[in-house]
Amino acid sequence: FYYRSTSRELRRLDSISRSPIYSLFSEILDGSPTIRAFKAEELFMSGFINHVTSYQQTSYCELTTSLWLSLRLQLLAAVIISCIALLSVFGCCGNFSIKFGTPGLIGLALSYAAPIVSLLSSFLSSFTETEKEMVSIERVLEYMDIPQEEFEGFHSPYPAWPTQGEIKFENVTLRYMPSFPTALKNISFKISAGTMVGVVGRTGAGKSSILNALFRLTPICNGRIIVDGINISDFVARDFRSHLAVVPQSPFLFEGSLRDNLDPSGFTSDLKMWDVLEKCHVKDDVEAVGGLDVHVKESGISFSVGQRQLICLARALIKSSKILCLDECTANVDAATTSILHNTISDECKRMTVLTIAHRISVVKNMDNILILDHGVLVEQGNPQTLMKDELSVFSSFARASTV
Repeated sequence: FYYRSTSRELRRLDSISRSPIYSLFSEILDGSPTIRAFKAEELFMSGFINHVTSYQQTSYCELTTSLWLSLRLQLLAAVIISCIALLSVFGCCGNFSIKFGTPGLIGLALSYAAPIVSLLSSFLSSFTETEKEMVSIERVLEYMDIPQEEFEGFHSPYPAWPTQGEIKFENVTLRYMPSFPTALKNISFKISAGTMVGVVGRTGAGKSSILNALFRLTPICNGRIIVDGINISDFVARDFRSHLAVVPQSPFLFEGSLRDNLDPSGFTSDLKMWDVLEKCHVKDDVEAVGGLDVHVKESGISFSVGQRQLICLARALIKSSKILCLDECTANVDAATTSILHNTISDECKRMTVLTIAHRISVVKNMDNILILDHGVLVEQGNPQTLMKDELSVFSSFARASTV
């Protein structure tokens, strides 16, 4: 009993301590250029050694428990064989009630006693090993018990929706966890159809939370979000998201053909794909690597970061949605790619509602309207050129700080 319960808990600790090693190892492989650039090899090496040390401690304890069981089983074997030997000796006496009869029976008893202990050891080892391996099933069940996204909604949007692209937030409050502070606090604003709007604020101000609320990645606590006069909570979440376009901060491409990455639904013609790639100034790069049928490796490592960002923009334009969301899409690219992105968005998105999350003031200064957030509160909104002229505005203080 003691061995079973102890070995089971040690195997659970073994699995828990092994996971950080795999996770950190993959992170080090992916970020090795950055680690070398910042000369942080010793920091990551010490962290890796700490994880390995923790894993070795649990492995050592698991090994000692196995030795503990093996020692006691061997002692049990010695006791059984000793008892048979003693009974054989005393059985030769005439006044002893237990007798083996002949030496052949004594040898037979001893030959049967030795394998019994080994069979018992094998049975206990197999039983406990099976019980320990059930810890893996426990971990799988933990993942299965994670609450899944609720696809609430009454109906799906019709194919051409949204037709205008007007967005309204009405007293929206968002909280990521019940115990966490509010990320958005009673936010209200309106984005007119066909306008370009930038969202500005310091880190943690709640800029990305607006996109999380709009795409229903996190359920809002209060208020409502209306797109083209319809409350988005009335739609099924997955169907609703398919009608919006987004370019993420970290461009991501799936493993497969480039054609499938540009249009996973498979409804777009090659002619339109090449046209959009040309508008995004990435057509020559795609032709150089083999065209639309080229195999994209995992995470899109076949292309540079700038090329992946332009391909993600092309994917968003192919979707032909009236609402395009840009989540700091110029944060990880160089100045040349940033210029291409801005020019393409300005030329090709004139009739679309463009919502841009940005850190750089230069990205939003030519937009139609801007929203300035601070700790989840909308502190200012208006035309960026007008706010720049007001020395008391929050946006003008951001602009002055960015030029220092």
